[in-house]
Amino acid sequence: MRVLLATDGSKGALTATEWLREFPLPPDTTLAILTVATLPSPPIVPETLRDLRDAVLADARRIGDEALKLVVPRWPKAEIRVSEGDPREEIVRIAEEWGADLVVVGARGLGAVKGFLLGSVSLAVVRHAPCSVLVVKGEPRRPRAVVLALDGSENSMQALEFLASLDPGKSLGVRLLGVVEKVRFPSSAPGRLRASLRAALAEMEQERRSELEALLGRAKAALETGVGTVEASVVAGPAAEEIIRVANSDGGDLVVVGARGLGAVKRLLLGSVSERVLRDARWPVLIVRRPREGAV
Repeated sequence: MRVLLATDGSKGALTATEWLREFPLPPDTTLAILTVATLPSPPIVPETLRDLRDAVLADARRIGDEALKLVVPRWPKAEIRVSEGDPREEIVRIAEEWGADLVVVGARGLGAVKGFLLGSVSLAVVRHAPCSVLVVKGEPRRPRAVVLALDGSENSMQALEFLASLDPGKSLGVRLLGVVEKVRFPSSAPGRLRASLRAALAEMEQERRSELEALLGRAKAALETGVGTVEASVVAGPAAEEIIRVANSDGGDLVVVGARGLGAVKRLLLGSVSERVLRDARWPVLIVRRPREGAV
């Protein structure tokens, strides 16, 4: 697995680096550390620009060196990459060129407003990265409890495969979660048809519950030999709200979701449910997507 850690020296980036040290990645993982030197956009005199560029690049290298010191005990062959430009674009570009399987970022960087749980850089990376993205929040520690949301979509099954590919050991507990969303009752339905419509919608919801229970059963069988415990449950309600509620109330250390669910528009790289979970969950969120075709 090829992992790209993006850091800007902020507290959020430091948390991501420390959290990554504890993350149960496979033993053959290759790690690259990326820092992005960003120059101010207003034009300045060439001599000043050269001096400023040299200073910004030196600072970016220093930040990379500091991150390397933290991870080198686990990844002695980790490399540092320094790029120039907009970090939102450069992280995505380097991830694609390098063929990253996973990008790791802090939820908030130096430029983020403190009132928000998610900064513009991390959100842009999650929206546009060609691979899975881990957005780190909270105190760094080895994950002990994971909430994995499944809906049967391609990306959610990728999330299951990604989790199964890790090396968590028997200390990890996994909570599998399926959500049955209410089918909206058409208010314009003729009165004489409403009773039969309600019955049909209730039957659809029960069928969906049965499908999810079967899916979670198969997922449980696939995971339970490699982790400590696996629990599965199907709940009813809005998908994003239920995933966030379970993740925030059950003491989880990590939330894992697919980038797009069954209801997401195909042209979008990130579905509305995944983005809502990313914004509002208190814990690190792993957004899993299948690498784009043509990625190196």
